[in-house]
Amino acid sequence: MKLITKQKWITWTALLLSLPTAYFFLINILKDQFGVNGPYDATDPILQDLGISESPGWNINLLIFLGPLAALFLSIFQVLRMKWKFTKEQIEFHFAIRRSWFPLLVAAFSISLLAILFLYLLGENCNCQYR
Repeated sequence: MKLITKQKWITWTALLLSLPTAYFFLINILKDQFGVNGPYDATDPILQDLGISESPGWNINLLIFLGPLAALFLSIFQVLRMKWKFTKEQIEFHFAIRRSWFPLLVAAFSISLLAILFLYLLGENCNCQYR
């Protein structure tokens, strides 16, 4: 486990897995909320070629949905230490989080992207009746 925590390329890989989702959110917020169409219009042909309008499968949708999840697992296992001990009387679990700020920030960034995706899922599929 010591070797994994010393390798910064794992954290950079996790960040690179999260960035397409963040960029997709950013260009959609700029277009829908602020009326800035430039970044979306420039990226739309590339996203259409990569299969953004198709159902989720082996296309860009998979990266947008599962990129932050993979990034979370890559970064959280660098800082999370788990120990367990089984005896006849009890089962002990010990968790410790190592203070390595870059993997923790990438994990928090991934969690926030996953939360935004979850809230979007709830809002898009809500059958709420507004008055």
